[in-house]
Parts: sequence; structure tokens; C-alpha cells
Amino acid sequence: MTESSRTPNNNDPDAENVHSAVSPKKCREMEKKYGWPLKDIRPNPDPILKVDCVFYGEQTSFQEMWGDYQD
Repeated sequence: MTESSRTPNNNDPDAENVHSAVSPKKCREMEKKYGWPLKDIRPNPDPILKVDCVFYGEQTSFQEMWGDYQD
């Protein structure tokens, strides 16, 4: 994988997009679903969201997507 394919639409090669999940499997599912290249999976002390999925690129938010499903 080339460096440019690991950092899509991003001017900062060190930028990380971090989202917590219940398991490493969910990180890989997120990578496939959203097309975010997975950089690392790190332990998270939270008892439910046990890992941090670290993707290449600028931080994203699901906040805007949740608004579409609100009454």
C-alpha cells in the first residue's frame, strides 16, 4: 500500500481518525464500511468500548449522520 492510499484527502500524514469500538473485529468492519484505512487498534480502558480504532486521516464525526435519524 502506498503512502498516498493510506492518507486519502489529508495534508497531514500524521493525522489520526479515532473511533472507539467493542472489539477489534468492529474496527475492521468500520474500515470496510466507511473505506477508512486502519492504522492501529489500541486498548481503551472503557469497560464497554474496549478498543480505539485508529484510522489514517483527519478526525471525522458521526454527529452529523445521527442528526438525519432524529425526530
